[in-house]
Amino acid sequence: MLSENDCEKTGIYHYMKETLNEKDENGNIWFNDKNIYAVLFNITAGAYLTTRGTLLSAIHILAKRPELQRSLQKEVDKVIGRNENPRLSDRKKCPLLEAVVMETLRYISHAPVLILHATSQSTTIGGYTVTKDTVIIPNVWTMHHSDKYWDEPFSFKPERFLDEDGQLLPATHPVRKRYSIFAAFGLGKRSCIGEVFAKSRIFLFLSSLMQMATISEPAENDLLDFDPRKMAPGIVLQPQEYKVRFLLR
Repeated sequence: MLSENDCEKTGIYHYMKETLNEKDENGNIWFNDKNIYAVLFNITAGAYLTTRGTLLSAIHILAKRPELQRSLQKEVDKVIGRNENPRLSDRKKCPLLEAVVMETLRYISHAPVLILHATSQSTTIGGYTVTKDTVIIPNVWTMHHSDKYWDEPFSFKPERFLDEDGQLLPATHPVRKRYSIFAAFGLGKRSCIGEVFAKSRIFLFLSSLMQMATISEPAENDLLDFDPRKMAPGIVLQPQEYKVRFLLR
């Protein structure tokens, strides 16, 4: 494990700085300002904004669902306790929290369309012939809010990912297979490489928050219900500004 001093000498900044001096087999510097811009753009749009949107949305949603918060706090208290730091190994023992994360990602769909793809060969999709090199734009918003696949798609229902015993449905479960249309991070070998990291950070943040505090509506005015259709537009959809209170437990 790196010490604090080691962290001052390593990391993405230092790696990129060193890479700027590397040359290819022709003696040319291959990593330039355009590469740096692309990396920083991807970090901002693909990591910071997505995680920010997910966490702020979840906080807003939970502020309006006190009964769900109590259930989450009960689960976290039982599995992790009030004084221990959450660990990634706790995820499999917190099915409700995992279901809340999954439903939040489906519900907000803050990346309404995914990165453009192109067909490597001619194919048929849904009865339509798609020729080779056709640009494909996956419409995740429609996939996640279609009443063909989801019961009450504009209702926040984490229980849709749980079985009768409150356990997270396995990927092989018939109901979960019906939800294979869930594609917050894309699907297949072209899916987002940050999925594991993002989900793990979201779990650690929310479990820590449930340990420490209860999210409550502001005292001075009512908090409107969260509606993903009213999120602020941008590279990644973001929740509208709101106020909540964090009451220490």
